[in-house]
Amino acid sequence: MKSLLWKDTKANIKKIAENAPCYYGIDYVPEGKVSSGYITADKTNFEFEVKISSVEEFKKSDEIVLKKKTGLKSIIKIESIRKLDKIPISDFKLSENINEIKTFAEGERFIVKYREKDELTLSPDQKEIIDDAVSRGFDIPVSLANKLIKYKKSLSDDKYEKLLKRVDLELKKREIDPYEAVGIIAAQSIGEPGTQMTMRTFHFAGVVEMNVTLGLPRLIEIVDARRIPSTPSMVIYLTEKYKHDEDRVRELIKNLENTTIIDVADIITDVGEMNLTVKLDKLKSNDRLVTLTDVISALEKIKGIIYNQVDDERILIKLQQESFKKLYQVQEQLKITPIKGVNKINRAIARLDPKENAWIIYTQGSNLKDVLNMEGVDATRTYTNDIIEVENVLGVEAARNAIYREAENTLSEQGLNVDKRHLMLVSDMMTFSGAVRAVGRQGISGRKSSVLARAAFEITSKHLLKAGLLGEIDPLAGVAENIIVGQPVTLGTGAIDLVYKGNKK
Repeated sequence: MKSLLWKDTKANIKKIAENAPCYYGIDYVPEGKVSSGYITADKTNFEFEVKISSVEEFKKSDEIVLKKKTGLKSIIKIESIRKLDKIPISDFKLSENINEIKTFAEGERFIVKYREKDELTLSPDQKEIIDDAVSRGFDIPVSLANKLIKYKKSLSDDKYEKLLKRVDLELKKREIDPYEAVGIIAAQSIGEPGTQMTMRTFHFAGVVEMNVTLGLPRLIEIVDARRIPSTPSMVIYLTEKYKHDEDRVRELIKNLENTTIIDVADIITDVGEMNLTVKLDKLKSNDRLVTLTDVISALEKIKGIIYNQVDDERILIKLQQESFKKLYQVQEQLKITPIKGVNKINRAIARLDPKENAWIIYTQGSNLKDVLNMEGVDATRTYTNDIIEVENVLGVEAARNAIYREAENTLSEQGLNVDKRHLMLVSDMMTFSGAVRAVGRQGISGRKSSVLARAAFEITSKHLLKAGLLGEIDPLAGVAENIIVGQPVTLGTGAIDLVYKGNKK
């Protein structure tokens, strides 16, 4: 069901709250039936939800609360109003792709339903394997049961039992002992192969400006939680309707690429006449599916200019207030004025994936939020290498998975085999606080509870002075602080206390 969305003043919202249930006069006629409404005071975040029972044509009455004094068209009956935690505009599916509500709009709110995961269902073969292993004294995980089915059928009973013993032994080898120093092992396991990584970039064949940073620089970017990666890029998967249709894919690419005036036209500056001429390049404009009308629409956003279409290719631009400084400012502004496309997506190419037998789009630049809203894009599979953007759009749990996936892809691309559990530990440590934090003095290491551990990492005097002023206490629970004071670390054998009980007399 559609909801009515509108921008209102705090004073009007207060009036509705005081008078609800009430009739509210608005300067808008809803297109369809609406049963709820959301009000914003800052154009982008909705803070109030109202229940609407009816919509009528406006008729003047003393009982009606008025949105403004003139131009009122409808009366909505508001049954109740309640305050919400801020809901961003991106949570609504709107008829038009807009970033803010200036007056009124209609849209449906995306509702996410949470339910418990269904209980794991095992096939009869898997259940037989697990029950058989338990009867022999082995605890086999479900993930291995599927692989053991074929061996159970092909091997003799003695050989199959030997196989189970070997599997059980390998599983026990991989178990972590209590109080094991998993942090230092993970650091060593990732750091040592990292020294063998090369500093290189992957270059998309046939496209000069498209490349993706790989190797050691990329690994450093991931653990540093850089706000903007050096080469942001996206892999865009398409829906069934689009992924096999080459013409639709080409059209989608043209709508994706952020096209500015300089991309499709030449800008000629005439200092003597104090004017500018935008001359459309036929080849470039045809390639990007841009017309002169699109350019004129883009010019409407620039203030302080007067423009006239000279012919099918040229637009003459004059200034309202002539000056050399303003002339060059407008010239530079024209170069970056967007005509069409998604902001930050500079380039896009499509490749026919032989495994899926479908078109996949690769981009230079990343804008996950806007791309996911585009028609034809498979929102469940589309991916970006910008971890902070994943966190902002999809949440911290998605960012955790992105850190793991990016680190694993970076290492495996170099042919380095690192146990996934080390990478999972790093991604957990970077995100367990509810936000993505870097592995460094601005993140994990700089925010440790231990004063001595922070001092041992970087800027020793600053940490010790601050701790002294605040009267902080160090519990000496970690590794670095115990080494500093010269006592056993509480890991491994150091975590065990021996207690002697004398004989009772």
